[in-house]
Amino acid sequence: MHAASVKRLADLERRERHYEKVDEPKSQELEMQPGTTAQPAVTEEWRNVYIDPSGETLPATFKSNAIKTSKYNVATFLPIFLLEMFRRAAYLYFLLQAGLSWWEEVSPFSGVGATAALLFVLVVSAVKAGLEDYKRHVEDKVTNNTPTTVVNLKTGEVEEKKWKDVKVGDVVKVADDELFPADLMCLKTGLADNLCYIRTTNLDGESNLKIRKPVDLRGVPGFGEDEKETMKLPESFRGQLESEHPNRNLHKYKGRFQATYSDSTGATRRTQMPVTMNEMLLRGTLLKNSRHVYGLVVYTGPESRIQKNAAAAPLKYGSFDLFLNIQVYALIVIQAIMCVCLAAGNLIWREEEGKKRYFLAFDQYVAGNYEDSVTYFFLVFLTFWILTSYMVPISLFVTMEIVKFWQAFVFINNDPNMVLEEGNESSHAHARNSNLNEDLGKVEYVFSDKTGTLTSNEMQLRMVSIKGIVFGNPEIRLEELGQEARGPPSLEKFDPRLAKSVQILKDGNFWKCLMNQGGSREEVLRLAGGGPVLQTARTLTKNAIRKEVDDFSGSRGEPEAHIRVESRDVGEFVLGWHIVDFWTNLCICHSLIIEEQPDENGGMKKIYQGPSPDEVALVEAGRQLGFEYCERTISDITLNLQEHQVKFDILNVLEFSSDRKRMSVIARSHDGTIRLYSKGADNAMLERLQSNTDQELLRKTQVDLYDFSVKGLRTLVLGTRVLLQEEWELWDKEYQKAASSLDDRDGKISRVADTIERDLELVGVTAIEDKLQEGVPMAIQTLRMADMKVWMITGDKMETAINIGVSCRLIRRQESVIILTADSEEEAVRNILECKKEAEARMEKNEPVELVVDGPSLNFIIGKEHNGHILERELADLASMSGAVVVCRSSPSQKAAIVRVMDEFEMRKAEGTGNFISRWFRKQDKKIKSKSLAIGDGANDVAMIQAANVGVGIAGKEGRQAVNNSDYAISQFRFLVRLLLVHGQLSNYRLARLIKYSFFKNIAFDFILIYFQIFCGFSGQTLVDDISAAMYNVVFTAVPILLFSVLDRPVSDASFIRFPQLYNRAHSLSNSVFWRTGILDGMIVGAICFFIPFYAAVPAGRDSTHGLWSVGKTSFIALLGAVTLEISLVTRYWTFVYILFVLLSYLLVYPFFLVFPYVERSIDMFDPAQFGTAVNLFSTATFWLTILGVYAVTFGYRYLNRTYKWLYHPDDNMIVAEFESKSDGALAGLEQDVAECERMVALGYGNVVQPDSSGNSENGNSEHANWTKETAA
Repeated sequence: MHAASVKRLADLERRERHYEKVDEPKSQELEMQPGTTAQPAVTEEWRNVYIDPSGETLPATFKSNAIKTSKYNVATFLPIFLLEMFRRAAYLYFLLQAGLSWWEEVSPFSGVGATAALLFVLVVSAVKAGLEDYKRHVEDKVTNNTPTTVVNLKTGEVEEKKWKDVKVGDVVKVADDELFPADLMCLKTGLADNLCYIRTTNLDGESNLKIRKPVDLRGVPGFGEDEKETMKLPESFRGQLESEHPNRNLHKYKGRFQATYSDSTGATRRTQMPVTMNEMLLRGTLLKNSRHVYGLVVYTGPESRIQKNAAAAPLKYGSFDLFLNIQVYALIVIQAIMCVCLAAGNLIWREEEGKKRYFLAFDQYVAGNYEDSVTYFFLVFLTFWILTSYMVPISLFVTMEIVKFWQAFVFINNDPNMVLEEGNESSHAHARNSNLNEDLGKVEYVFSDKTGTLTSNEMQLRMVSIKGIVFGNPEIRLEELGQEARGPPSLEKFDPRLAKSVQILKDGNFWKCLMNQGGSREEVLRLAGGGPVLQTARTLTKNAIRKEVDDFSGSRGEPEAHIRVESRDVGEFVLGWHIVDFWTNLCICHSLIIEEQPDENGGMKKIYQGPSPDEVALVEAGRQLGFEYCERTISDITLNLQEHQVKFDILNVLEFSSDRKRMSVIARSHDGTIRLYSKGADNAMLERLQSNTDQELLRKTQVDLYDFSVKGLRTLVLGTRVLLQEEWELWDKEYQKAASSLDDRDGKISRVADTIERDLELVGVTAIEDKLQEGVPMAIQTLRMADMKVWMITGDKMETAINIGVSCRLIRRQESVIILTADSEEEAVRNILECKKEAEARMEKNEPVELVVDGPSLNFIIGKEHNGHILERELADLASMSGAVVVCRSSPSQKAAIVRVMDEFEMRKAEGTGNFISRWFRKQDKKIKSKSLAIGDGANDVAMIQAANVGVGIAGKEGRQAVNNSDYAISQFRFLVRLLLVHGQLSNYRLARLIKYSFFKNIAFDFILIYFQIFCGFSGQTLVDDISAAMYNVVFTAVPILLFSVLDRPVSDASFIRFPQLYNRAHSLSNSVFWRTGILDGMIVGAICFFIPFYAAVPAGRDSTHGLWSVGKTSFIALLGAVTLEISLVTRYWTFVYILFVLLSYLLVYPFFLVFPYVERSIDMFDPAQFGTAVNLFSTATFWLTILGVYAVTFGYRYLNRTYKWLYHPDDNMIVAEFESKSDGALAGLEQDVAECERMVALGYGNVVQPDSSGNSENGNSEHANWTKETAA
């Protein structure tokens, strides 16, 4: 969680440097020698990187620094693209169809139509892929050609090189505000304190500055204090870095650097030191406020850390992709069965009827009419396979890509209602994976992080507990007091008791002495309370206080600093000592750095930056109250405590980790006193207190922790310890040994730290408020109204988690929450079963079930089995009954495990019992209808986001790791409501109808050809020419459904939000709906469009319409009108553009049939299917009466069907649509409902006139809400 802190850098400064004299003979020098002819070996465990100013050491060969994120080049584009396309079953199927269509012996169509359709789809996809890859090429070129400066170590001169030309072993110079071209080991900085500052936004999204330092080469020629501006090394210098092999770890590095050089006497010396991430400058990070650095290139190009982490998130496919796969496979099986039946009919007809007709010459066996029945059957089967290939619409796949792209990158990315304005900057929603658009409308489970996701991650100190006494007014907002009120005025407002104690110490001239010794001594540290608590006679006679006060007043060199034990103010003095202990701890024990930024007055202001918002809040609050952290160098820290400046030497920093749950700093005060300052989670700190800690103090502190928690405040416990010089020195030797180790360094440091972080004196507790984001309570209420099960997963204590759950309306009744805790597997089984009984009882009473699970209890549940009970399944069964679940004190790994457990439970529940096939189909149906969604903002949420079906990242203050691994990114939690209820439902609605309609029109077309086989002896003769067939999908029916799929909507956006119950109710693309409306209706319409024109054809006379191509064109135009009327019938959102293209798509067929034959003739083509047919057909009344009859039947049949549904079995959205049309829009009557008004306003839907308690609007006569924000189109 914390970045590398300054202290670890100071530790490295203080580590012993092992110099050893080496004799002059070459055999005693380092392994690398000037003039070496062989390349240095790279061991299996380490890679060796060398510095040799003489240039005689030949470098090893490593990867180029050029990067390549593009997928193709000119030579590889076509083969790679085609391989990617034809790895998909659908495209392989279409390729087979196109290939067979060129086999004239079996194909009823020309190969031109099928091939042209396939090529069209491939060209569209190729253009899309090519444009995307071209952008990558441009970005790669810009990156690879970025200039940087490489140093000649022999002369110190620099030359400009492109990034792509930088090699491992080069030494580069990077100036402020420049990116590092490769992963470097820092050799030298331009600052006097030997530090540099970097910003890692490109790496992990964090904008705060981090500290790095060079390897410790002080005293080595070329690295002196007066040599910071140049990098010129003596020829005797040799450097060797033993580095770990390239990996993805952004936070840890393991290496060892050793240098050999000649000192001023000519003796050869050698020094070596460990290298950690504190000395590494990773590619892509930015140098800030450091003038310049020199660095040794360690990893280049694809081996750099940023490129190692550039792997794409797991590829997820939408539910409709899975649905289509199943349906396409089913249709292929049906197609094969139909082809077998048709081929059998052809074979029977040939033998029984065909040979009777001598003019057909079926008794003459030639190509296409084979005597062998098996061969003949197989070839006819292929004929029918080609004829029925229109059952699977090839245009659907490219249309779906276009529609999903449009939905994601036009509608979602540019939705003005999901834009967060912050000052001059705005943050938009971002769709990173358009494959999942439809799944946004099918979410059943929402798994949410708390901090930064539900809360704003803007921490502010509200209260403190110092030695068991609570201070602070939660109504006082320190952040609002302003800079002019810093110091005593703010302290007085925060709590007058604190201000009084500080002033008493100042008046008695004790403050300076306390600062110099870094706080109170052990005798006072051990005391509980302060202030009035210590004013009783019994307390005043305690030897500890007497000794401390007497010693303090008589031996600190301050003759005026005197106080008697009997003084009535002694309690205030002791409280003052505790205040010093408290704020000194907070001002020293952190990993923040200071950055200067311009202020509005043209001056500079100091900004605290660090990876932990909690630390920033605490230190910022301290500054406001007069306890200021002023400056930090590699070895000391300067504080200004109530206008008295004091400096501490930083000896060690024991960094925070999620395992340790604490951070400690060992510092030496001005008078030489050494103290350990520690802060961390209560469960990690309380167990480390001294065994003789005052039990009453401990009880009060635990009460304070509980009270803070139920107020929803985040807590940290502070502890300190005075160390003897000898004690610290012995421990420090072990620590330095662990820090210098290359094997299990972190583990050894943690174990050594554990030995010193014990026997702490309790100092106090901080209570920080993390405010809920705007609109979170109403957002969660809306999600629950949409019948989603919402989980909040947090690391907070149970009381805090429950309180936040109540605040954000996740928990409705705090007193009725079911709490699950366990300390063993046996207890877990027992408690889960008891909780299930209680949940079932509440469900029978129709009462809400809300569950709280303790994170540590999950250790005994997930992956465990006890007495035949699989505990995680039992927990999932219990959680599935709950509308809301809170998991507290959870770890990042548990977050992903929870998602996995619930997904597996739902699949298992859906399978039920029965045979394998039925269980498999039920499971697939569940996968299509129900999805899980995880939302978070930090790196600890990445595993959960990737484990869920849909991952949403919040672009917050914990970096962009969550966003970079998500499918969709938003800037605030409340936007999730619009993302799911509006964009999710619309995407689901539109894509479902796109799929149904695409199959409907193709099935109808294909069955016209199949029905005709009854009348042509199952010969495979096509009724429609191949040009018309190709134009049917590509031109005549393509645009209306495309526009429908990006524009149509069943109800308005506001209705989706006002009526969350609409969410995921329709299931508009279930198996039954697909086969009824997409397949069966297509067969019926195909029958109408074939049989009516077939039997209505006039067989003779001047106006004959009985010819093959005449009947075919009549059926074709009849079908085109029928499917156009169908799309018009289901459309609910009409626009001028849509009406225009619907009319053009249908009317275009008439001039096409009239003009196209002449186009063919102009290129010397004569096509009997085209020339003269349309002219003759359009001049007959029979044709026009026939198609009008077809339209009356098809439209009338569908109109009656739809009217019946609207009247007697309407969907929910039909009811809402009728409400909209009959009322004054979707929001009519809303002003009568206070709660609904508040909810809609909180979600950004206008400024509703609030009703009064009587139900009337505030102005007394307003009938409707006053809406100031229009819904997005």
